[in-house]
Amino acid sequence: MNSLLSSYDTEFKTTFDQAEQALQTAKNQSLPERNSTLSHIEEQKDELFDIIDQMDIEVNNSINDPTARATFKSKLRDYRKQINDSIKAPLQNLMDSRDRDMLFGEQLQDGSDLDMSNMNEEQRQQLLANHNILNKTGERLRDASRIANETEGIGSQIMMDLRAQRETLENSRQTLFQADSYVDKSIKTLKVMSRRLIANKFISYAIIAVLILLILLVLFSKFR
Repeated sequence: MNSLLSSYDTEFKTTFDQAEQALQTAKNQSLPERNSTLSHIEEQKDELFDIIDQMDIEVNNSINDPTARATFKSKLRDYRKQINDSIKAPLQNLMDSRDRDMLFGEQLQDGSDLDMSNMNEEQRQQLLANHNILNKTGERLRDASRIANETEGIGSQIMMDLRAQRETLENSRQTLFQADSYVDKSIKTLKVMSRRLIANKFISYAIIAVLILLILLVLFSKFR
């Protein structure tokens, strides 16, 4: 893990612990204090997802070993699951509880049973449903932003892989050219050796012929 990834990892763990502590604190706070705390936790949750996105990009750009990259990707998926399970879901529950408290609290502050009767159960449920829709829309937008960042990281990694493959092909091409040059040299050498072998054969035949001729002359001179 390089220094930048270590820094992101430390920042993630610190922010995650702070968000968890704030969630526990918010449960026992008054409504105004809880509103402020929940807003701060919402910011921390978004910050945690941003840190993971930055780590994902850094992993794609700095870790070339496939095994190490896969291990770190798995770790990032675990981090996202921790955020969803330990921060996002409890935060949503507290926000829903806060909205109910605010809805009923406003009516109680008006001080009259008559006002409460003017807003029936259906209207209250509709308000809560509208609020949930807004929250889900916001979550979808944040998810879309994270997916865009992940896609950018994947695209960057693909470009790096393609660049590496191009360099490999270029090196292979140079190797083939070099091998072809060696083959040409080998063929020329074999041709030279073949010519020399033929020449040596003719020389050998000539020497044998001369020797036979000399032997015949010697024999002829003796029996003459």
